[in-house]
Amino acid sequence: MPSLTRVRRFSFLLTAGVVFCFTVNARAQSPDPKAKATASISGRVTIDGKAAPGVPIAAFSAESPNRRVAVARTATDNDGNYRLSGLTASQYQVVSLTPNLVTAERGSEQPYSLVYVGSSKNIVLAASEEVGDIDLKLVRGGVITGRVTDADNKPAIEQHVSIQLFDENGNPSRTGLAPISNGQMFQTDDRGIYRIYGLPAGHYKVSVGNEPGGGLASNGRGYYQRTFYPDATDTVKAKMVEVSEGSEATGIDIQLGHRAETFSAAGRVVDADTGQPIPGARVAFLIAPQDSSRYSPFFSGQPAGARGEFGIDGLSPGRYAVYVAPQYDGGNSYSDPVHFEIIDSDVSGLEVKAVRGLSISGSVIVDSGAPNDLLAQLKQLRISAYGSNSSSPQFNNGGSSLVGPDGSFQINGLRPGRVTLGLGAAAARRPSIVRIEHEGVVLTQGFELQTGQSISGVRVVITYGAGTIRGTVRFEGGTPPPGMRTFVRCNREGTREGAGAQLDSRGHFVINGLTPGSYDVYLQVMLPTGRPGSERPLPPQKQSVSVANDSEAQVEFVIDLAPKGGGP
Repeated sequence: MPSLTRVRRFSFLLTAGVVFCFTVNARAQSPDPKAKATASISGRVTIDGKAAPGVPIAAFSAESPNRRVAVARTATDNDGNYRLSGLTASQYQVVSLTPNLVTAERGSEQPYSLVYVGSSKNIVLAASEEVGDIDLKLVRGGVITGRVTDADNKPAIEQHVSIQLFDENGNPSRTGLAPISNGQMFQTDDRGIYRIYGLPAGHYKVSVGNEPGGGLASNGRGYYQRTFYPDATDTVKAKMVEVSEGSEATGIDIQLGHRAETFSAAGRVVDADTGQPIPGARVAFLIAPQDSSRYSPFFSGQPAGARGEFGIDGLSPGRYAVYVAPQYDGGNSYSDPVHFEIIDSDVSGLEVKAVRGLSISGSVIVDSGAPNDLLAQLKQLRISAYGSNSSSPQFNNGGSSLVGPDGSFQINGLRPGRVTLGLGAAAARRPSIVRIEHEGVVLTQGFELQTGQSISGVRVVITYGAGTIRGTVRFEGGTPPPGMRTFVRCNREGTREGAGAQLDSRGHFVINGLTPGSYDVYLQVMLPTGRPGSERPLPPQKQSVSVANDSEAQVEFVIDLAPKGGGP
């Protein structure tokens, strides 16, 4: 058996098969390549209410293949004003590139963030539109710093420091923290010192280490049990760290216990009928607590060796499961999970009995009305099958296949049961499925795979949708409260095709890349109640519109926030 592969916690969580697995229900928001770059966004930046000159400002397109590359940059003038020009119609995140400053408008955080920024606002921009008054209000962020040592009072080097934001009632904050691009500041240095900056004012718990049974330890040299400031292994006994605007919380030191040992698990994959090894079978590992039916994947897509062997090390004590998962980058077999427990030694001799799966094969056909360039892009497409597993519902039934230059595909390793096809591509503009045909019948509810019966001759007809739904949500009778969540979604009549959108800072939204047809557009608003984990939904709204290629359908929703009788 080859040496066991040493991996880190987040290795292989996303594989190519997962990245490109876009279902027929999902729709990429694609910018119009014909739109002229004449739109602009402008506003004013302040720090503590005063004009902030020289602040770098950038616009990132949510519709760009690389969302971390700014499409426009500028800096504020002496009065704090900025203008980002030369923009096309798209959805943008306008940000201040100020990692030591944070937004002064707490509770107004955007529902998604492309980069870590001091302050940001999302803007849906139409062609040639000039949007003003997109102001960014900043205050100075706080700092938490301290030293981490081991049981012998020596520096704990390269240990990850975790922080969690809590509200004024001591409950985990629903707002959370924006993604932080400078992950290095969460690592202790050679002195065991860390310094985390750019934090919004609030109450924090600080910890270092891993929980037992949490999968892979942070490194292969063993792991430290999670310890909270000040030296508590129980989160209830952890002390809150208070951070105020521009303050520095120093001396947040943590002393860890002795490093705990990690262990390995090894075995092989064999054919359930013949007992022969299956080389290259894709092996996935999950956390499988005894008292829970919920499984947490932490390592996916490891190929078995030439004799079907597999191995993983760096495991902390706990209960786990291993199974063959064809949805992770191919394979033609699947299996039920094999459970094992790590206590105080390595586990070996695991045997995963895999079954050769069923297949769906056929061809991808470009619709007669599709653009000519779509035919040339067939080899960039990936078609996927996904569905539920009635015997083991915690495991997905799925697989994927690259589409050949001639449009052919074959998805292997599928379990019996109902599956649905989806399409993905490594490009900003992704085609959509118009219809799926098998033996002259148009299928709208997927396939029912019967035991021992694969399906061939499937025709998947695709096109580029060029229709758009553009809309606004207007609030009357009050101001939207902090923490309010809004969902917009559309579905094409008679199909499962649909897409979602997020409101920008002005209450605008746009859904691009839609195939022609009649759509129902839904709006759902969730209001915070002030009780932890509780929200009050407003009655949902629906509008129907007709979508055509190269045109926009307009919708407007009105939300009445005026207090009603009987309480909020």
